[in-house]
Amino acid sequence: MSESILNVLEHLDALAAYDGPWKALRQESVRLQERVDELRTRENRLDDVLMVALVGGSGVGKSTLLNAIAGDQIALTSAMRPCTTKPTAYHPPGTELPFHEWNGVPRSALENLVLIDTPDSDSIAHAHRERTVEVLKQCDLIILCASTEKYLDEATWSLLRPLRGQRAMICVETKAGSHPSVQEHWLARLKEQGFEIGPYFRVNALRTLDRKMAGTAPEDDEYDSPALDRFLRQELSRERIARIKRSNVAGLLQKATQRLDEIAAGIRPSLSALEKTIGEADKALARESLGFVSDNLFAEPHLWTYAVGRETSVRSKGWIGLCYRMVEALRGLPMKMPGILSLYGMKSSSGRRAAEMLTTDDLMQNDEKVVPERVLEFYRAQQSELALAFVRAGIDALDGGSGEAAFQAELNRRLSSVIKGPARDRVRKGAQRLSRWLATVVLEAPPTAFLGYTGYIVVTSYLDAEIFGIAFFVHSGMVLAIITGLELVGLSFAVRSVAWMARQGSLQDLRTAFLAPQLAFQHEKAVLRDVKENLERIEAIKSLVM
Repeated sequence: MSESILNVLEHLDALAAYDGPWKALRQESVRLQERVDELRTRENRLDDVLMVALVGGSGVGKSTLLNAIAGDQIALTSAMRPCTTKPTAYHPPGTELPFHEWNGVPRSALENLVLIDTPDSDSIAHAHRERTVEVLKQCDLIILCASTEKYLDEATWSLLRPLRGQRAMICVETKAGSHPSVQEHWLARLKEQGFEIGPYFRVNALRTLDRKMAGTAPEDDEYDSPALDRFLRQELSRERIARIKRSNVAGLLQKATQRLDEIAAGIRPSLSALEKTIGEADKALARESLGFVSDNLFAEPHLWTYAVGRETSVRSKGWIGLCYRMVEALRGLPMKMPGILSLYGMKSSSGRRAAEMLTTDDLMQNDEKVVPERVLEFYRAQQSELALAFVRAGIDALDGGSGEAAFQAELNRRLSSVIKGPARDRVRKGAQRLSRWLATVVLEAPPTAFLGYTGYIVVTSYLDAEIFGIAFFVHSGMVLAIITGLELVGLSFAVRSVAWMARQGSLQDLRTAFLAPQLAFQHEKAVLRDVKENLERIEAIKSLVM
């Protein structure tokens, strides 16, 4: 068996075993498996004898032609009614026949041939036609028999049409002499039906049989009987038989490939449309998810201020840092007790969680449902539209509910990657910048300078024996409070600026993460990949066969 045939059979085996979502290919798998089995059988029988089937309607002289070729009365004949109910095989001794219930005559002098007389193809007995079909499945060459009265036989053609290009065929007009030849009209009609016919022989089978049985040599001008004998006995050499069998294998491969190409052509226009539909659905779902997260978890700027302030207060040092921690503790009470204070309603709960995500490590547990029902409803609507589009294309794409769970997991992963990654980094880096020693020195310098100056005045006044009243200390305290307040306002403004930049940058990261490919509909995309892989397999078969 050649390497190219082995490659084709390997691809065909994979397609024949297909049980995936592509409905048309799945329905073709049984027929394809039959063709693969036949291909293997025929490829392994290239060196065997040539199986030749005599096919035709009732009364056209098939059995008489077999007897004429054999020169003996080996098949029953009758001018009144059909006699052949089982295939009669005229074969060399020792030849193994495919079916044991055939009538075998093992005394043929044709070493390379098995001639099989078939039941009438137009028989009303269903079993007769089934037996003829069995012979046609096994044969390599078909001798299409007809008479001048019966050559446009639709019943016979209906059996032969599926074998066009898969079997070599020759025509034999069996009752020459009684009427003008029908060769031109018969061959023209066969060509219209798509049949490729080899040699054409016009014989008088009954007269040939009588002469052979009488031991009289046929005359040179006795129609085409001598030519038919030469064709069967000499021209059908082993080399030509091998060519006929290889041609049949090529025809069978061509037929299987054409059928696969028809199936592929039926779905190719739908694939690009499905890819576009999935891409649009993926983007629409990403925008919907992004809109919800932006409107809830990322909506309130003061939540980011809270997150940056919380991180800054942990790192801050000095008198201003202490004051800032106290302010943040008081300001964070509503964030810590949303159920009691309920100052921000739904957004407060979502925002508090967002702020905690930005500053807490133990987040996004497996039992935490970040994806809201609104987004899930939108996902289900998109998935329903996709399922309908797949059904129209002839593809089964139901995922059994696994797609929704996969979408939730992927959305949570992307949200977590942004919050725990660049968003948290921006918050922490901003807090680090606000808590550096230089920033601490800048914040501590005014109150420290004021305290130093006040202390200097108090000491020098004491040495000069001057005593300040209570008004001096009240005034100094007020000035210190104003300086501290201005410092806290400046620090708060810096925190808000860092929070605004962190929020804007994180929103951009969120858009990038959510709008990245493969957010959802992984099952549908896998189904498309499955169909494409099989289309590539069909193209590989075409490249090897065509």
